[in-house]
Amino acid sequence: MSGAQWRPGEVDTDLARRTAGVVHAVAEDGMVRLVRPGGPAWWAESGDLRAATRAEVISVKVATANHRWGL
Repeated sequence: MSGAQWRPGEVDTDLARRTAGVVHAVAEDGMVRLVRPGGPAWWAESGDLRAATRAEVISVKVATANHRWGL
């Protein structure tokens, strides 16, 4: 997949890390910067990403809300 398919704000899953995160940025070389609410950000190879499942999207949204409210 090309880096152009990953858009900031969408939730994707990094298969190498087995975790979902929100796309923060896409580098010119195709690397994708993901962030997980309350956790560290990381760079992922675009080939290691897939669209998140509905359950993964909900999990990230709940984590975002919890982090925002300090829970």
